[in-house]
Amino acid sequence: MMARVARQETVRMGHAPPTNPQQTITPTAPHDDLSFEDLAARYNFERTSRDALVLTRLIIKECERRAPPVRVLDIGCGSGIARSVEAQWCIRPHADAYWGVEPDPSKVATPGLFDEYRTAVLEDADLPPDTFDVAYSSMVMEHVEDPDGFMRAVHRCLRPGGVYLFMTPNRRHYFTRIAATLHRLKLDEMVLRGVKGASVEEYHYPVRYKFNDEPRIDACAERLGFHPPQYVYLEAQGPKGYFPRPLRFIFHALAAKRRMIKNPRQLLGLVARIEKARTQP
Repeated sequence: MMARVARQETVRMGHAPPTNPQQTITPTAPHDDLSFEDLAARYNFERTSRDALVLTRLIIKECERRAPPVRVLDIGCGSGIARSVEAQWCIRPHADAYWGVEPDPSKVATPGLFDEYRTAVLEDADLPPDTFDVAYSSMVMEHVEDPDGFMRAVHRCLRPGGVYLFMTPNRRHYFTRIAATLHRLKLDEMVLRGVKGASVEEYHYPVRYKFNDEPRIDACAERLGFHPPQYVYLEAQGPKGYFPRPLRFIFHALAAKRRMIKNPRQLLGLVARIEKARTQP
């Protein structure tokens, strides 16, 4: 606890966090502040406000259930959780040591936020082994080319009993299926430009969709010495912004179907919790 107090004092003396970052993760929907176990047990379609808010609160809860010192690693920290640095500042007080890893050299660490920052892909990052209690990522796993290599790096830097929490688009969801098909046909960039009017290079990294369904994640976890993963599925409002106005009726029809046929495994956001075994075989 003393280390955490000392770290907070260092932040106050250096670069202060934004004013009242907690507003970023204030619960506003019925399921925003549930535990991982309660979220997993409930159908959450349209019962959460924002996936990034829920993920941030889950990360904080994971930190709070551990005795200090709590060491936290943000993988792909980039511009924040869903481009929200305020969400990272909300996690900061719950970490006695807060590290960031980001592969994009054009991005720089937010002053005063991280104790240590590495510009590297996780597999090549200079991270101490058996160290972190909580590692997390937001919308990173869909971009990973070699899931086993990535997860070996996660396993190496987690301490026994440490947890990796990540959010990624669920492979079963219609949006992810369409996006994966467009990617295979090399049409995804053209469609993204047409729908979002954005530079693809600025909007996202190339997607791979190799680690976003339960069978693949379960098999990898078993191979590498993790406990069986746990899953939560979320969808606050769905991918409405990706439907041009003339096609919005399709989005609303699919949303109505989700209200009637309550299958959590069809929701857009997959959140996985993977724990490193305390004793290795």
